[in-house]
Amino acid sequence: MENGIPKIYKRILAVCLCLLAAVYLGYHIFKNLQEDISLFAVRPYTARDSATFTGYIFREETVLSARTSGLCHYRYYDGEKVGADKIVCEVYRYGNADIAEKIDEYKKQIEILRRSESLGRLTVEEVEKRISHLTFAISEKKTAGDTAAADALSDELLVLMAKKDLLTSGKANYEAEIILLEAEISRIVSAFGSASEYVTTPYSGYFYAETDGFETIFTSEMAEDIALHTFDLLLQEAPKNTTGAIGTLITSAKWYYVSKTDTENADGFIVGATYDCLFIDNGYSETIPMKLVSKETENGEALLVFFSSSLPRDFDITRCQRMEAVREEHTGLRIPTEVVRVKDGVTYVYILREGAAYERAVDILWEQNGYFIISPDFAGTDDMKPLALNDLIILDETDLYDGKFMQ
Repeated sequence: MENGIPKIYKRILAVCLCLLAAVYLGYHIFKNLQEDISLFAVRPYTARDSATFTGYIFREETVLSARTSGLCHYRYYDGEKVGADKIVCEVYRYGNADIAEKIDEYKKQIEILRRSESLGRLTVEEVEKRISHLTFAISEKKTAGDTAAADALSDELLVLMAKKDLLTSGKANYEAEIILLEAEISRIVSAFGSASEYVTTPYSGYFYAETDGFETIFTSEMAEDIALHTFDLLLQEAPKNTTGAIGTLITSAKWYYVSKTDTENADGFIVGATYDCLFIDNGYSETIPMKLVSKETENGEALLVFFSSSLPRDFDITRCQRMEAVREEHTGLRIPTEVVRVKDGVTYVYILREGAAYERAVDILWEQNGYFIISPDFAGTDDMKPLALNDLIILDETDLYDGKFMQ
């Protein structure tokens, strides 16, 4: 009995030492995995292959003019549809610029409130996300010295902020505020007395208070037959100002966007295809589907003609604008380019699974900004499984092989 006791203690001590050694080894393996192995989680992603153009808007329009001079009080807002024989402008002989500026300020407030009401069913979180994105975009424009684009986006920011206030206040609309502003405008205008002239529309269309003198030059008819050489000549034309112009009436929702660029930037755009286009410096922040109706290339230059039959209510019709067109979208899984390897004609990466490195095959669709977009439907090869969603890719490791225990 006495001789057996030391043996039991020795066995217990040996087991304890083994357990301690296992815990110690496991701790250091875990610690090394945490500190030394960098991992990248595989997630879904959509990459957009886009091109940016500078071009001109061609449309059908008629300049509206007044026979008398004075302060113009507009009954319609920019982009608002107007019927035929409607009064769009009242001219007051004795108005002054300060009063006109005050009226414009009130109208801008009304426009912002109305646009915020029309944004649709958005949550406070969604609006805040848009505000954050737009604030960053405005900051970028200002840093780049593009104040015109920053100002255009600032109006859109005011609309979003008004939408957020509407949602958080619990009100259904801004009708009460709009009525007060319109009443103040009417009070100011009534002090002018009788209008010296009323400007009416000859037919229906979309009214805008601004003119640029190119209304009879950049026409839809011209865009339909334009070529590289005629485009260059067109840009040399001087604007033709109309005496007494008070605004323009766009008579059709159909319009064209014409841009001269280089053949590399125009590559991949196919005549007859429709593209999602965003006018970068425009207060209107949604994409507009535009069909490429013409494409001419010569001596490294290209002329692209896009067409749209939609004229959004809040779209800024400034003649010359920048436009970003999405050439193609690639949806799949995103991985860093530096982790990709090739062996025996197979493209693959290493993932970490249960403490070991394993090879996973990938099928590359697109490369952009240091990442590959790979096919989510790739079935792998006979000898290698495919990379899958949520796999953990091993980064910054060179001495790897299939099944290697990472320590």
